[in-house]
Amino acid sequence: MIGDGSALRSYEAQKLVQGGFLEISDEDKTFKEHLESFRAELCSRAGMEALDRIAVATYDPETDMLKTFAHATEGDPPLQHYDVRLADVPSLGRLVEEGGTERVMGDLSDLPAWTRHTQALQRDGYRSSYTLPMIYDGELYGFVFFNSRQPGFFSGERLERVRPYVRVVALLAINAMRDARMFRGAARTAIAFSAIRDDETGGHLQRMAHYSRLTALELAERQGLSDEFVELVYQFAPLHDVGKIGVPDRILLKPGPLDADEMAEMRQHVAHGEAMVETMIRELGLHATEQADILRNIVASHHEAWDGSGYLRGLRGEGIPLEGRIVAVADVFDALTSERPYKKAWSIDEAVAFLRSKAGEKFDPECVDALCARMDEARAVRLRFLDSG
Repeated sequence: MIGDGSALRSYEAQKLVQGGFLEISDEDKTFKEHLESFRAELCSRAGMEALDRIAVATYDPETDMLKTFAHATEGDPPLQHYDVRLADVPSLGRLVEEGGTERVMGDLSDLPAWTRHTQALQRDGYRSSYTLPMIYDGELYGFVFFNSRQPGFFSGERLERVRPYVRVVALLAINAMRDARMFRGAARTAIAFSAIRDDETGGHLQRMAHYSRLTALELAERQGLSDEFVELVYQFAPLHDVGKIGVPDRILLKPGPLDADEMAEMRQHVAHGEAMVETMIRELGLHATEQADILRNIVASHHEAWDGSGYLRGLRGEGIPLEGRIVAVADVFDALTSERPYKKAWSIDEAVAFLRSKAGEKFDPECVDALCARMDEARAVRLRFLDSG
């Protein structure tokens, strides 16, 4: 258990930094790069060479899903782009129920291979593990895992040497996740106000966030994208239209089609959203982070088009940030398959046919193909959130 983090930050982290054992001040590093630095530093020390893996999984309380987030691994990682319901991993659930106690396992080969992640670790020769739930102010953020291919690695003096690093990794992970949640919380407050005025919120935001994640997951498999990127796209996709709060009611709530002047004013919701994001970034002090960049890009570029005909900047092809291309496909897919006062819902097949017809024109062909490849899962998302917006 991490508690409120203040005592740990002032004692263990400062002790490591002051001793020259740890560098945590480089805000330009991604969280994965921090993990890689930690593992390299630890492995350089006598007796620690067999620390083969550090990994962090994030927990989403809304879905009860535990998802791979970042790792530093010797060789190929045993798990990537993986999620599982926490309810289906009772051994981890018990650690949370017990108040966030650590767990040390001396030989993983003795475990029954009930879950995919246990099977993966055993297949790759991992023998021992140290697990710590990340609980901050009573809220579960996920788990930190340290693994070795050496049985009994986490014991005695070595365990005492590793423990402060595990806790600092947990703190950094919590900080990264809290930043994302602060962004999302601030924008959700704005969205809550706009929800009174705009009927395309609620379930739409949940569905398109999940469609965005499915698309990002498929692309991650093909392009080697990180789990951290996938998770941040999922977290920030619902904020794409946050700037609509700045659109006048006479335009946002108009029942019929907009004229040219009204459409030009509606398109300014992108600029309004960019201004809101910059205010949040400035107030939260998160200028030079991957999170800030991904949020900026989603809000600024989700209406850009592959052929350059989109707005606000007329970006083209791969000049459009990938996260913006992903969200554009997810957003339109949900808009097409959702009923609105001014239209009936399209069928899944009709929406897929439309996306494919516009691939290479309005949409990134790879993003369209990626979502279509996960259409069975997309259907399940649509059914799950069908009645919520």
